[in-house]
Amino acid sequence: MSEFLSLVKKNYDENSSKKIIDAYEFLKKSYCVSGLYTLQFAEKIGENIMAQKLDYESVIIGLLYPIYKINNSFSSDFFDKDIKNIFVRLEKIENLNLSTHQDQLENIKKMFIALAKDVRVIIIKLCIEESKLSFLDKFDEIELAKYMQEVTDVYFPISQMIGLSQIKNAFGNATFKYFKPQMYNELVSTLSKYVEERNAQIKKVISKLKVEMHAVCPNVVVYGRQKQLYSIAKKLQSKNMGVSSINDIYGRNNYLKEIAEKGDFRKNRLNQIMDILAVRILVDTVDECYTALGKVFTLFKPLGNFKDYIANPKENGYQSLHTAVVLENGDPVEIQIRTFEMHTYAEYGFAAHWAYKERKKVDESGVKINYIRSIMDLHKEKSNDELLELMKTDVYSGKIFVQSPMGKILDFPEGATPVDFAYAIHSKIGDSCVGAKINGRMVPLTTQMNNGDTIEIITNPNAKGPSRDWLKIVKTNGAKSKINAFFKKEMKEENIKKGKSILESNAKLKNLNLSKLMQDKYLDEVYDKYSFQSMDDMYASIGYGGITANQILNKLNTLYKSDCKQNETKEFSLSDYKNDGEIEVKGFSNLLTKIAKCCNPLPGDEIIGYISRGNGITIHRKDCEAVKNLEFERLIECSWHKNDDRDFVGSITMYALDTNGMIAELTKKLNDEKVNLVGLVAKKRENNKVLVTIQINIKDKLELDNLINKLKQLSFAIDVYRTAQ
Repeated sequence: MSEFLSLVKKNYDENSSKKIIDAYEFLKKSYCVSGLYTLQFAEKIGENIMAQKLDYESVIIGLLYPIYKINNSFSSDFFDKDIKNIFVRLEKIENLNLSTHQDQLENIKKMFIALAKDVRVIIIKLCIEESKLSFLDKFDEIELAKYMQEVTDVYFPISQMIGLSQIKNAFGNATFKYFKPQMYNELVSTLSKYVEERNAQIKKVISKLKVEMHAVCPNVVVYGRQKQLYSIAKKLQSKNMGVSSINDIYGRNNYLKEIAEKGDFRKNRLNQIMDILAVRILVDTVDECYTALGKVFTLFKPLGNFKDYIANPKENGYQSLHTAVVLENGDPVEIQIRTFEMHTYAEYGFAAHWAYKERKKVDESGVKINYIRSIMDLHKEKSNDELLELMKTDVYSGKIFVQSPMGKILDFPEGATPVDFAYAIHSKIGDSCVGAKINGRMVPLTTQMNNGDTIEIITNPNAKGPSRDWLKIVKTNGAKSKINAFFKKEMKEENIKKGKSILESNAKLKNLNLSKLMQDKYLDEVYDKYSFQSMDDMYASIGYGGITANQILNKLNTLYKSDCKQNETKEFSLSDYKNDGEIEVKGFSNLLTKIAKCCNPLPGDEIIGYISRGNGITIHRKDCEAVKNLEFERLIECSWHKNDDRDFVGSITMYALDTNGMIAELTKKLNDEKVNLVGLVAKKRENNKVLVTIQINIKDKLELDNLINKLKQLSFAIDVYRTAQ
C-alpha cells in the first residue's frame, strides 16, 4: 500500500477511507500527465488537505483537481452536487486577476474569500497553492516569478488572516528563500547551530517551569515555540529599519541588502531576538498570571524588560505579560504569560494577531475573518456534520465583488446591476452606457451582478443619457446621485418649463395670487435660502424634483403675510393717512385712514378697512391675501368717494426679453400713452430675461388695467401684471 493510502486510513474512518481510495484508483486509471499536474502533485494536495483535517470530500476534490484542470468537462461518480459547487467556486477564484496594482490587493483578498463562500474552498485553494511549492521546478522563469508574487501578495496574507499557521509558514519561508536566497541560506546555516545549542536549554526551562508552576497554578500549560525563518529575518531588520510587513523583507524593496552583503546573521544578532525559541505559560486567572510571573523571577534572573499588557492592554485589546530572563549559559529567552481566555482572544478575537503584526485596523471584514478563524479553532479539534455546516457560511453575505476586464475590483451591495458598475467607474461611462456584458455575454442592464463576475460596459458617445427608470434598479447611492445630477444639468430648459407650470398649478390649487408673491424682495430671500442664482434655477429645481413647489409657495406666502402685517402695525405719521373726505368708512366720520402697501388699492378696487390698535384704519383690497389672516371683528366696510380726482401711485411688473433698445421702446410706449412715470427699475435675469418694475401716477384701477393690456402687446413682453408698491 502506498504511503498516501496509509495516511488516508490513519486519518479517516473506514467508510470515508473507502471513498477516498476509490477516487484515488479512479485518478490512477484516468490520469494524463500535463506539466505540473502529475500524480505526485495530486497526492501532495491530498496530503496537505489531510494535514488541515478537512473532511473526506475535500480530500477527493484535492485528488481530482489536476484532472479537472486538464479537462474540466469530464464527469465522474465522485462529482456530487457539493463537490461540483466547490469546483465551480475554485474556478471562479482561479479566474480572478491577481496580477494587479498594490492598491487593489485588499479588494483581491476580500474577493477571494467572498468567491469561496464555503470556508473549505479557501483552505483547499491554499492547500493547492502550498502543494505547488514542492514542484517549483515545473515552472518556467516567468511563471515562477508571477506565482511567487501571488503568494506574497495574496496567499500568505489570507493564510495568516484565518490562522492556517502551517500553510502560512510554508508560504513565508518559500518566498523568503525565492526573493533572498543568499540571506535565506546564511540564516538557515547560522540558525541550525544556534537552535541546536539552545534547544536543550529551552527543554530544561519548560520542564522546570511545569514542575514548579503546578504547585501554584494547577491547570498550567507550558510549551515552547520556534520562530519561523521569514519572521526572524523580519525581526532582525525591524530592529534597524522599522520593517512592518513581509513585503519589506523580500518583496519589491531591498531593505535587507546591507545585512545580506555583510553576512550579519551572527549569534550576537540572533540573541537580540529573544523569542526565536520562546516559552509561553497559560493559566486560568489574572491573579495566577502574576503568581506565575513571581515564580519565574524566583527561578531565573530577570533581564529587566518586563511589559505588563494586562494592566495596560495594547490598543487592539491584546493582553499578556511579557518578560525576558537569562538562562544558565547566559542566553536570554522571552517568556509570555496569559490566561486561556486572553490566549483565545489574541488568536481569534476582534484584534486578531495578524492585524496586530501587520499594524492594520480590523474593519467589518476583519470581524468575519475572525469568525472563520474561530471555525478553524474548532476544526483543529474535530470534524463533524455541524462543523461542516459552519464551514459553509457565506462570509461576505450582503456584499458582492466584481471586476473589470482589466482586473479592477469593486464591491457592491447584493442586487446591484451593471449600471451601478458603470457609474462606479466614472460618471461619463454611466451617462453614455447603452449595454453590458457579464462574463463575455450580452445581458440586459437590469441583470443583477454576482460574485466574481467580469463586467464590461458598452458605451455610445451619442447616447442621450440615462433613463429615469435606472433610478429604480440601481442600488448604490453614488449611481442615484449621478443620474439625478445628469437630469439636473442636461435637461435644464425642459425642467424650467416644467417647474414653472408646476408652481403655477400649485398656486391655483392653494388659491394664491402668484403675481403678489413673486416680488423681488421675496424672491431674493428664496434664492438665498435655497442657493438659487435666478428664477430659472428655482423653476429648474422644481422641475427635476430638487425642491417642491409647495416649499417655494409656503416661503413666499410667509414673507408676503409678514410684510402685510408689518405694514399694518408700522408706526407712521399723520401724513401717511387719507382723511375722511377721500374714503368713506361705514358708520364713522373724521377717521384717519392709510392705504395698505401689501395690495395698494386704487379707486375702482373693492376695498375693506381694518381697525388697527391706535393707528387708524388700514385700507385693503377685498381680495388681498393679508385680509384672510386679520381679525374678522376688526374689519369694516369702506368705499371710495365718487368725486375724488386725486392721483394714486400704481405699480406694474413686466417680465420681458432683454432685447436691444427694449427700455427705450418701453419708455416711448409709456410716453405715447401720456403716462406720468414715477419710477422704473430693471433687473437682469438669466437667459436674456429682465424684470422691470414700473411706478406711475394713475387715477384708478380701470386706467391701470388698460395700460397693462397695452404693455402686453409689446413684442418683448412675456408677462405683465399689477403689483403692490
